[in-house]
Amino acid sequence: MKQKMALLLVLMLMVTAALAGCSGSSGGSGTEDATSGNSGSTQDEGDSSNEGTSEDTGKLEKQDLVVWTFFGQVKQLAEQFEKAYPNVDVHVKVFPGDKYKTKLQTALQTKTNIPDVFDLERAYISYFINTPYVANLSEMGADQLVEGMVPYVAALGKDDEGNVRAVADSSSPTGFWYHRSGAKKWLGTEDPDKISDMISSWDKLIQVAEKVANKSNGKVHLIDSASSVFALEKYQMDFWVKDKKFQIDPKWDKILNVMRTIREEGLGAKLPGFSSGWGAAINNYDPNAPAIMYGLPSWATFMIDNENDKAAGKFGVAKPPVGSYVGGTYRAVYTNTPHKEAAYAFVKFDASKEWQNYNLKHTGNMPSLKSVYKGNMDSYTPPLFGDQKVMKMYYDIVMDIPAKRAGLYREDINGMFGSIVTEMLNKGQSNDWAYEQLKSKVKEAYPEIEVE
Repeated sequence: MKQKMALLLVLMLMVTAALAGCSGSSGGSGTEDATSGNSGSTQDEGDSSNEGTSEDTGKLEKQDLVVWTFFGQVKQLAEQFEKAYPNVDVHVKVFPGDKYKTKLQTALQTKTNIPDVFDLERAYISYFINTPYVANLSEMGADQLVEGMVPYVAALGKDDEGNVRAVADSSSPTGFWYHRSGAKKWLGTEDPDKISDMISSWDKLIQVAEKVANKSNGKVHLIDSASSVFALEKYQMDFWVKDKKFQIDPKWDKILNVMRTIREEGLGAKLPGFSSGWGAAINNYDPNAPAIMYGLPSWATFMIDNENDKAAGKFGVAKPPVGSYVGGTYRAVYTNTPHKEAAYAFVKFDASKEWQNYNLKHTGNMPSLKSVYKGNMDSYTPPLFGDQKVMKMYYDIVMDIPAKRAGLYREDINGMFGSIVTEMLNKGQSNDWAYEQLKSKVKEAYPEIEVE
């Protein structure tokens, strides 16, 4: 009972943090019609600036650097940075996720107690990235820092003109985590490559899901919920707004039909994401558990109850039909910081192989540098996944994600549409019904957008 209560508490905290991250839905300006320009290089390696920071060690004068974040692991980054730059004392201030965005906005707008470096979450990076408060890192040489990064990660940190304004040390690919026991019984294999091939398109996934449902008399389902399809596809779509005009990517029709098929034919377990039932099912390794697969980001290991290694080797990761991700934390520099050289050194360290290899080893966070992926691809095997070298699977996923700017309205409209699609499925409504509902909500929320 204590373990179940602890799991439920963790899931409730996750939901709270996720809702807080998406709460800002007004203000800002700009359009969503362009990609990021040079969002990534085809080279396997970054330039020598990504090899570490030893050449700069000791060159900075004695000074203090203030970093604001909502993410406690930044303290580890600061500790490692101070080892490379012993003259710099980094003061990391961690704020609750539901208060961080507002606190940062207030500090920047009032020009009071502004940090030298501050973090921006994927959910609201677009509201800061084009403002004068965020330093143009391209002017400091940051184009070289990101040229060896996963393209989509580099793109999200760029402004409308293609300048680097923020840098991330990690990527967060979403894969289909599956229970090996369930896969072996109902799919006939637990091999991640074979399973990835089985579900390499939504049509193939539906066919496999039908076989599982038939063999189990409807008691076992291939995936947790039709909503996983939405979550995986939303970053594959074109922007909702172009030149201040609202648009709907026609590819949504196919995806909504896939979701409807999964719901109406009982091919998903109807487990709402982050609910207590969903959390319990993830930690249920009986081959007859409600679902075999769950759409989860690479950082979701903390959701698994692995006390005394009881979950070790229980999971595999398969590549979904499309590449996707969840979240992302970016480091930005305040334009008028008096410590610009040290602040940029902090960002540069964040983008280095040295730090990202350390971060992978100690936290399991997938890197943003392609070279760190490739350098660990044949050796990295986290405990939950047995002998699977998950970085190869995750690399294939991140390289299948379109490299586009954050987009001012994208996260908020995605959130609106996700709720509408759930209602559409619950009520048995049509795709056109969902589109009209969305248009109405966009008109109300964003009067500056032209909606036909």
